[in-house]
Amino acid sequence: MRNSTAAGRLPLTGLLCQSLMASATGGLLVFSFPKFDLSFLAWVAFVPLLYVLGSGIRLQRAFWLGWLSGLIFIFFSQNWIVHSMTKYGGLLTVLAYGIALLFASILAMFPALFAATMAQLRKSFGWQVLALAPVVWAGTEWLRPLLTGITWNALGISQAKYFPIARIAQYGGVYLVSAEVVAASTFLTLLLKLKLHSVKMAAATVLIFGLATLCLPSAPEEDGVPVTVVGVQPNIPLTFPDAPNDQSRYFENNLALTRKATSLLPNTDLAVWAESPLVLNYDKDVIIRSRLDALAQEIDAYLIINTIAREGEAYFNSAQLISPQLGSSLRRYDKIRLVPFGEYVPWRSVLGRFVPTIVGEFTPGTEALVYSLNLKTPDPAFSRAQEGEVRSGKGENATQVRVGIFICYEAAYPDLVRRFVRNGATLLVNISNDAWFGNTAGAHQHLAHALMRAIENNRDYVRVTNTGVTALITARGHIIDPLPMFASGSQAWQAKAQNKQTFYTRWGDCFAIGCVILSGVLLAISILRPTNQSALSRPI
Repeated sequence: MRNSTAAGRLPLTGLLCQSLMASATGGLLVFSFPKFDLSFLAWVAFVPLLYVLGSGIRLQRAFWLGWLSGLIFIFFSQNWIVHSMTKYGGLLTVLAYGIALLFASILAMFPALFAATMAQLRKSFGWQVLALAPVVWAGTEWLRPLLTGITWNALGISQAKYFPIARIAQYGGVYLVSAEVVAASTFLTLLLKLKLHSVKMAAATVLIFGLATLCLPSAPEEDGVPVTVVGVQPNIPLTFPDAPNDQSRYFENNLALTRKATSLLPNTDLAVWAESPLVLNYDKDVIIRSRLDALAQEIDAYLIINTIAREGEAYFNSAQLISPQLGSSLRRYDKIRLVPFGEYVPWRSVLGRFVPTIVGEFTPGTEALVYSLNLKTPDPAFSRAQEGEVRSGKGENATQVRVGIFICYEAAYPDLVRRFVRNGATLLVNISNDAWFGNTAGAHQHLAHALMRAIENNRDYVRVTNTGVTALITARGHIIDPLPMFASGSQAWQAKAQNKQTFYTRWGDCFAIGCVILSGVLLAISILRPTNQSALSRPI
């Protein structure tokens, strides 16, 4: 007679069943991120994978399952790169999907490393070692940008819109938020084996870690220095003809949008133009330079623009700050972190012969510059004004605000943004051209990274883009007065410059580095010590 249990379901030890469970983890993670934004799913996403790893499997099987879950998550959450490569890079759709699959396959090695590490620890220490899953995940997640340069969609980014959770990033960056999310899945998985005393202790440890982390106090709010900022979103199509009349038309539109917004706010401190296809060579084009200098003086405000700079054979994607007092620019900031496939080809030795850069080959900058802006101190009454009120006049005392300006994709790099604040930035400004994403999830994921950077460093964050989302992000992660996407317009905000630095700003990724060290030490002990036979459950 046929075994009804075997006939009714697949055994957990079967490769197909385990692969389906790993796929479930990957799929749940996809739905946790924008555009789906079902962030609560991230808290349970790892239960299927962790349960399989806890059952005791061989390293090769664990590596495969971790890689599979990572592949599904990365490929389906980041396949916006296909849109960019086909629409703007001229690649065939099949080739673009193949490159995206290869890209995801490489990055999936880090979830695979996580799974293999957990399987090795499980072999030596038993079920209770699952309590270390948050530590091992945070460690492998930190290693990914260190080894590949790609940070996009760290697990904690899924929680960026929820300040009560995301605020713990003020202590350990996005990696502490990732660990907290994995801890929830770990606790739920351990509950399934709660009859074992050692598992009870492990579950209690995870629970204490999760609750203690959520009880960490938020960085204190400061009154700060009010800064009135105008952002200009030009909505310039990436495919517009590169003809003088087109360049002139979009340039004049930017000027008009700036004048319109600042005329309503005569006390504007800072006007910001987005990164866009409008090619401005501020250093070499005398006419453009003189008109922009004159604009800064006309509106009596600092002006930030995007410019393409050239030094010898090297080209830089740069930000230029123009002073109204001097009528000329301050030192130029050159973008440090370039966009893969857009401004450079990652792993050029492998992909270079197949993939051209979409925009061009740029040279990265080296210095996280911070600019000192001498503003006018508002009347004391303005500091007590209600939200939404507009400043009516300038006082006579100069106030210094220090601004860190970075470009586009650099918002995805927590350590880079932290460097600006560590160097003294009291206000963050990010100019970006998210038109490359089209109407995909990419633009919304980019916004989520910006939210996390503002929270990590407790800084107001002015985000001005070509097609949206253009908005002020407060240090508490609130999105203030965003402009509609794919529409031309300008918007004014009252940002707040703050001085106090968070634990994360001062100490950086010490939590994640500690996770790497602890995971490495335990892994070494696990490899060197004799196998705990009682911990095994017929690994296959």
